[in-house]
Amino acid sequence: MLDGKTIIVVAADQGLRRSVAFALEVEGYSTESYDTVQKAEASCREALCAIVDDDILRSEPQTTTQFLGNRGGRAILLVDGLSALQQRVDNTTLTKPFTGADLLGVINSRIEAAR
Repeated sequence: MLDGKTIIVVAADQGLRRSVAFALEVEGYSTESYDTVQKAEASCREALCAIVDDDILRSEPQTTTQFLGNRGGRAILLVDGLSALQQRVDNTTLTKPFTGADLLGVINSRIEAAR
């Protein structure tokens, strides 16, 4: 059972998934990591938020767009700065490369905004 502090990480790159999960776990968050949006869908219903790498958006465009839309602003999209992705008002973007502090700052701002 997810406790509301779980953050879902969705990235095709295993190293990125591990790095993001590690940075969050050090700060006390529980994480679940997936390499596709389809695998993450069920877990996201109760999660605090989802962090999605933009490579997933390129490989699963329709599914990922719907997934992000269903998060109700509880999604953070990791972008490389060169992506020509359409910015959604309700999702937050974080440009790669980023630090653990950058990631935590975005998560904390999303938590505050949800209150």
